[in-house]
Amino acid sequence: MFEKKDSYTPAEAKRAYDQLDQLIAQKTLTPRQAGAHRRHIASRVRVALKPSYTVQAAKRAKTEITKLTEAGTITMKSAAAYRAHTTKRTLAA
Repeated sequence: MFEKKDSYTPAEAKRAYDQLDQLIAQKTLTPRQAGAHRRHIASRVRVALKPSYTVQAAKRAKTEITKLTEAGTITMKSAAAYRAHTTKRTLAA
């Protein structure tokens, strides 16, 4: 059925979400069960953070954070924390 992991990269989380959608379509899981799995995944997504960012790298990171939020891979609060981390560590030109 569905195997839970201790942590997920954003790409692994997206694949897991797609797998849950397939299991719902096959009627192996109910939407309620899948929602519980999605909450489990969302709470265990790990994003690689760097000690410092160039301006260009910060823009790319913030764009990626936005994509992850829209896909539902990370929560709004996590996204805000990641953006703050990136802003704080961006090197001024």
